[in-house]
Amino acid sequence: MTKKPESEMLIIGGFWKTPSVAEQPEVVIERWRILEVLEGPCAGERHIVGYNRYDFEGRVSTAIVSYDPETRKCVTRSGRVYVLTGRSGYDPDGDYVWRAWSRVNRVGAQVDVSGMYEGADLDDGSI
Repeated sequence: MTKKPESEMLIIGGFWKTPSVAEQPEVVIERWRILEVLEGPCAGERHIVGYNRYDFEGRVSTAIVSYDPETRKCVTRSGRVYVLTGRSGYDPDGDYVWRAWSRVNRVGAQVDVSGMYEGADLDDGSI
């Protein structure tokens, strides 16, 4: 019997550990939203919530630290790069992961700021 790599181990309830940044430095996200946490220990952070196109899974990123509107790439606190594809939108798998992540991280409220990442409100790449 072959042992799965630690990054593929099931944690609980359909969740598994994500690959390390070295194993997966870039993720292509579709049906994405950017949610800003308003209350709780993570207040002020913005996270990508969406669907990982190539691994067929819902995904929530660590906090966004930079964004390049020309390439539509976000770099997160972990150092991973997320490429936003298509328009923002709702994904049920991403939302499922977000709800669980929110419970664990005691998120009291959040606001959808996705429009800022579609180029309408950004002109210098700053967040």
